[in-house]
Amino acid sequence: MEAEGLVEIAVEVDGEAAEAVAELFNRYNGGGWVEDSEAGEASGGGAVIESTGYDDFGDPVDGEYRLAVKTYLKPGRRGQKIQRQIEEGLWRLRLLYPMPEPVTRTVKEEDWAHSWKRHYKPMRIGRSVLLTPAWEDPDPKPGDVVVRLEPGMAFGTGLHPTTRLCVAALEDYVTPGEALLDVGTGSGVLSIVGAKLGALPVMATDIDPLAVQAAKDNAERNGIALSGESMTVELGSVPAGQEGRYPLMAANILAEVLVGLFEGAYDNVPLAEPVAAGGRLILSGILEEKAEMVLMAANRRGMREVGRGQEGDWVALVVRKDDGA
Repeated sequence: MEAEGLVEIAVEVDGEAAEAVAELFNRYNGGGWVEDSEAGEASGGGAVIESTGYDDFGDPVDGEYRLAVKTYLKPGRRGQKIQRQIEEGLWRLRLLYPMPEPVTRTVKEEDWAHSWKRHYKPMRIGRSVLLTPAWEDPDPKPGDVVVRLEPGMAFGTGLHPTTRLCVAALEDYVTPGEALLDVGTGSGVLSIVGAKLGALPVMATDIDPLAVQAAKDNAERNGIALSGESMTVELGSVPAGQEGRYPLMAANILAEVLVGLFEGAYDNVPLAEPVAAGGRLILSGILEEKAEMVLMAANRRGMREVGRGQEGDWVALVVRKDDGA
């Protein structure tokens, strides 16, 4: 199997379609490399969002910017089945989004493990955050908040506008010494930025075991203790038993999922429940045309818009919980 390498499926997309393709890849090929007891084979590499064509300030360069979503399959019967499911799903997505045919090729496992790193360079986001790969040696300016990441398969490299919008909001709303909850933490980038801005304690959750491990590794990489007094990372979604505890929350997730979370559709704990009275919730992963849908869900839970950021088609909302909610 090692000699055969991995099957790479890649699709070049725009920002909106990237989320849909990534969700498709994670649906059929997510959850880590899992042994198939029936076939004796392994699969489950998840989605990788790869961006290229940025200048030194992290801004896309006209004519050079490219966005691709990739996933990797181990060969064999299970891999072939997943490939067919993905190809059928992409055919349906092309009815909704303009995108080219997927490109499929075979790559060596060691090449897969390191190829995405070529496109991930230090990037300034917000006013003072310098997001840098763990293997790079950046040149920070006085006052920079340096965050080192090795995201692996977890979402949250800083390349996506939603991450940058959330970081900018954290700079505005983190109060040193006050608690932060990050739902859907991915690589842990927002939790780590919050901790470095002074949030204490920080709790991060994600339903993906790969993301939980990536967030823990990145916290340690940044010298943040994994303890109840500093930062904890847990498998799950909106935590139960935390009603009104957090003056600040962040959730960088797709709009439809945010609406479901507000209603407690996934784990019976509404997204607004852990927010303290008068506290704020940063919401992103939202396309502009879906912002009102998310706001309506927040309004039904006693939360009102107090801030908004936008980059391209992507929006970040900041909503405040009514003091009497």
